[in-house]
Amino acid sequence: MKKVLIISDLTCYGEINMLPTIQILSAFDLEIAIMPTSITSSIYQLGDENYISLTDQMEKTIEHYREEHIKFDCIYTGYLNEKAQFDNVIKAKETLLEDNGLFIVDPKMGRGGNLYKQFDEDIIVGMMDISSIADYVIPNITEAMLLTHNSKYQDIQDDYYINELIADLYRNGAKNVVLTSVQDDSYSIGCISYDGLTKTTVLKEKMEGEFKGTGDIFKAFIVGSIISGKTIKDSMDMACDFVMDSIEDTFIDQNHNHAIKFEEALAKYTHIKPNPGWE
Repeated sequence: MKKVLIISDLTCYGEINMLPTIQILSAFDLEIAIMPTSITSSIYQLGDENYISLTDQMEKTIEHYREEHIKFDCIYTGYLNEKAQFDNVIKAKETLLEDNGLFIVDPKMGRGGNLYKQFDEDIIVGMMDISSIADYVIPNITEAMLLTHNSKYQDIQDDYYINELIADLYRNGAKNVVLTSVQDDSYSIGCISYDGLTKTTVLKEKMEGEFKGTGDIFKAFIVGSIISGKTIKDSMDMACDFVMDSIEDTFIDQNHNHAIKFEEALAKYTHIKPNPGWE
């Protein structure tokens, strides 16, 4: 069983950030360890949440794992909101990742063309640093724009714009780029991967509505699939379908109005309840 270390913030209630990532990666028969960068009581839509930074505990955890000779087949990073956390992530990669392990970065820092209001230039620089040494970097359009210092944001993207973004991300050092929230018109949405030679595109019919956490479950599913040995094309295709089904399930459940409801869809796309199209 392969071991994965997730480094991100932990929101205790609400399907965002580390919580759904743990559940999704576990469903791929992966052994999960976590290194929370912070703990938040609930998703922000529910009101004033309780927040605790754990930055000062990260280095201690890394040292403890090193002393116990614990190594990981994959380190997957998500939400990082303090400059010192990036140094700890790099130390974790250098200390705890197996020689042939995967370092995967979700550079969570913006959407809709804007940097999250709680972030500053230091966060962009930190994300650029860890993305440059990643085996896979998985940004949305906004995050790709910020990582490449491209001042333009486009809701609908043409081929030139997309090719410029993925080429710049690849030149920055990432071995593989998976660009999400790609739209070539107002009726489709999907993702594009690039490994320096091959560009692979998966687009699906766009569904109405927007739910918190869709990016988190999409990226976690892709990570689990990649670690499990699926091709990038299959990984992206299944991840898109998984998110679409999760959105549909959320629409149906009127009592689930704070984030994406993914649990029923997850059962269809992993070993819990095998889907004939998965194998």
